[in-house]
Amino acid sequence: MNFLATKFKTLLLLALLGGLTFQCEKKEDNQDTVTVAVLAALTTSAGDCSVAASGKATINTWTTDITGTTSGTISKLGSVPVVGHTTAAIKLTSDASTTLTVNGSAFIIVYKTDACPLSPSNLASTPSNFSISGATDSNSEFPSSYKIANSTATITFNGSSGSGGYYVFIYAIPRNGQSAAVNYTFAP
Repeated sequence: MNFLATKFKTLLLLALLGGLTFQCEKKEDNQDTVTVAVLAALTTSAGDCSVAASGKATINTWTTDITGTTSGTISKLGSVPVVGHTTAAIKLTSDASTTLTVNGSAFIIVYKTDACPLSPSNLASTPSNFSISGATDSNSEFPSSYKIANSTATITFNGSSGSGGYYVFIYAIPRNGQSAAVNYTFAP
């Protein structure tokens, strides 16, 4: 009988030890889940359009859809997690001699597409799709971009490749005095 009691005590001790080990592992898994959730929140941006520029991570931003002769200020801005850069996109339909004037300080990239996501494969090209004045080529700072520095840039869509949808992506680095909250005027 003493032999059975010893085996029972040993079995009970192993069961308790196993239960405590399982409980510790469960807490670690829960902590890992919390850590993953926090990291996801820090590295994900809200928006209705996914944008990828050559050599840059894909981010989400908000789109302002403009039609007809209109003007305004971009108010719905996205934010790049961790670094705090601001972004926005303007969606428009264009044909020959349509112009978009942008006033402010930011980088701009023109995409020729009717819908998001925006990717390097649908970058608009100059002079095939548009010409730009009042901005400098800033490809060395930000891929495929033009820089407006507290000035006005005018994008004239050529229409030589047919009318269609365009997106103008705006990227700003606040520490450099830039803002994606630019003023725009669109004249079809």
